[in-house]
Amino acid sequence: MEEFLDVRFKQRAVIEFLTTEKVPVIEIHRRMQAVYGDRFADVSTVRRWVRRFKDGELGQADFSDKTRRTDFKN
Repeated sequence: MEEFLDVRFKQRAVIEFLTTEKVPVIEIHRRMQAVYGDRFADVSTVRRWVRRFKDGELGQADFSDKTRRTDFKN
């Protein structure tokens, strides 16, 4: 379980980084899917997190265990 959460946390960090680089959502999703395959979130989840990062709602420190478990598919 810990490894699963660690991977998801790292994926969010990459989404946050690429968002600050102004990479489009679909490109973020395509790149992450190429690396993580089926273990990565769907495009709607990426879109939601990009919006949150852009709005300044969240940074990596704001992710609780519950949030990390529910926002990404297994």
